[in-house]
Amino acid sequence: MSQSKQNVEVESLKPSEPLDDAVPLGSEAFFPIRELSLKTGVNSVTLRAWERRYGLLKPKRTNKGHRLYDQGDVQRVEGILRWIQQGVAVSKVRALLDQGAMFDAVSPSNEWLASQAALVKAAEAFQGEKIEQMYQQIFSQYPANIAVRDWLLPSFEQLGKGAALAFCESIVLSCLMTRLNSFKGQQKSAHKVLITGLSSQRSLWCYMAAAMLLDKGLSCCVVPNVLQSNDWFSLVEGVQAASVLVFCESELNNKAADLVYQMQQWQRPVAVIGASFWLAANESNLKDSQDVKIYSEAFEGVNDFIERIIIPAPND
Repeated sequence: MSQSKQNVEVESLKPSEPLDDAVPLGSEAFFPIRELSLKTGVNSVTLRAWERRYGLLKPKRTNKGHRLYDQGDVQRVEGILRWIQQGVAVSKVRALLDQGAMFDAVSPSNEWLASQAALVKAAEAFQGEKIEQMYQQIFSQYPANIAVRDWLLPSFEQLGKGAALAFCESIVLSCLMTRLNSFKGQQKSAHKVLITGLSSQRSLWCYMAAAMLLDKGLSCCVVPNVLQSNDWFSLVEGVQAASVLVFCESELNNKAADLVYQMQQWQRPVAVIGASFWLAANESNLKDSQDVKIYSEAFEGVNDFIERIIIPAPND
C-alpha cells in the first residue's frame, strides 16, 4: 500500500472531534454532509479535509457524532469556493474569511506554481509514487475542477511532449480511474452522463471530466474506447444516459455535419469537444442547437456542459 493511501486511511480513523451542542438528527434546519455536498458541488472528502486540516468548517453534531450543517455552512462553503476560484490556496482562506477581506485586495497564491513545479520535477524523474501522493493531497483539498485547472493542465503544458508527459499522464489517469470506481454506489443522481470518445482519444480528459461531474453529484459512465462513431447511439441507449459528453478528434472532421445531425436525434443534452472538430463545424456553418453544443476548448466545454445539465439541489 502506498504512503498516500495509508495517510488517507489513517485520517479516516482519527477519533471524532469534540462535539458541539448536540442536535437531534430530525431537526429540519440541519442536514448531513452529503446534502451539503449536493448543495455546493464540493465532495464530502474535501469538505472533511477543509474542516480537519484548516478549520474552515465547524459543523454541529448529533448525539452519535454525525456532522450536521445549515444554510450558513452553505454560504461559508460558497465563500471558500470564491477565494479558491481566484487562485488563493486553501491554506490561506480561513484568515481571509476571518478578516473579511475583499476579493480585489488579494493577489493569487504562488503555491500553485510550487505544486506545478513539483509535479513537473516528479514526472521528469519518473517518480510514480510521488505523483500519486501529490494527486491524493491536492484532490482531497480542492474541488476537481480547481485541481484540473490550476494544477494538472498547467503542469502538462510545462512538460510539453515526450516520455515524462506520457508517464505523468498514465499515473494521473490511473488515479482518476480509481476515483471514479470509488464513487460507484455513492452517486444517487438519476441523471447519468455518458463520457466517450473514439479508441484511445482523450482518455485522460474523459476521466478528468468525470471527476468534475462527480463533484456535482452526477453519475458518470466513462467509455473512451469506442471503435466507431456509429456505435455511439447504441451506447447512449444501452447505458440509459440522460446526457452525453463526446470528445471528437480530427478524423471525424469530414463527418461533422452527419455526426451533429445524428447527435440531435438523441434528444438529450450533448457536448462535443475538440478544437479541429469545432473548426470543421464552423467551416460547414453548423450552428449549436438546443441539445447539441460544440466546444473547441475542453475545460470551458466541460464547465458549460455541467451548467447546462446540473440538477438544482433541494430547497435551492
